[in-house]
Amino acid sequence: MAKKGQSKHVKRYAAPRTLKLPRKSFPWMVKPSPGPHPRESALPLRLLLRDYLSLARTAREADRILAEGQVLVDGRVRRNPKFPVGLMDVVQLPALNQNYRVLLDHRGRLVLREIDQAETSSKLCKVMRKDIVRGKQAQLSFHDGKTLVGDFDEFKLGDGIKLALPELKVLERFPFEKGATILVTDGKNVSKVGTITDVKLVEGTHPNIVTFEAAGKTFQTPKHYVFVVGKEKPAISLQEAPA
Repeated sequence: MAKKGQSKHVKRYAAPRTLKLPRKSFPWMVKPSPGPHPRESALPLRLLLRDYLSLARTAREADRILAEGQVLVDGRVRRNPKFPVGLMDVVQLPALNQNYRVLLDHRGRLVLREIDQAETSSKLCKVMRKDIVRGKQAQLSFHDGKTLVGDFDEFKLGDGIKLALPELKVLERFPFEKGATILVTDGKNVSKVGTITDVKLVEGTHPNIVTFEAAGKTFQTPKHYVFVVGKEKPAISLQEAPA
């Protein structure tokens, strides 16, 4: 009988490089289920509890923690061990009074930064798409799969949005423009935090080039690697790359 669909398993040597995992310790890893983040940039909750936080020794123990509803992602209880979390997601462990935000290290790997309880009430999103839907309202699609419909005429692609959790209400908009504070999410300058100084428009299919300053130096990166995180300074605490 022919195999239907894609494989449900993945070996560690084939795991995405965005995961901070040893490659030769065990043969298998957890393959994330379809969700808000693509597989190449997603961290399954089972790996988060067992390999990142060491709150469980085995997959069964991690699954038991999830089944008891002890893990919240963006303010909602998640019980699926393969549920994918990604950049800017907020993970809460109320029983331990621990809260984390998913960020990037200087090698582009997903890491967890511990945050205060006050920071768990909001997260940052990037506008990836804007469509006009019924009623002549605008629908915004964000990098984490979330969508909002409303009067968003002034919002543009590439803008940063601060959302309230878990009600998903827009708290603040950070336009993609000169002077905005950005986080680089890919490329050789990944995880650098700087200020936009210029945006070079490129004709054709190539992406526009963003010039930014960070730590007194000037860098360039494609526009689709730029995540606006604030106006004059970051709206959240970030784990900056070493100089």
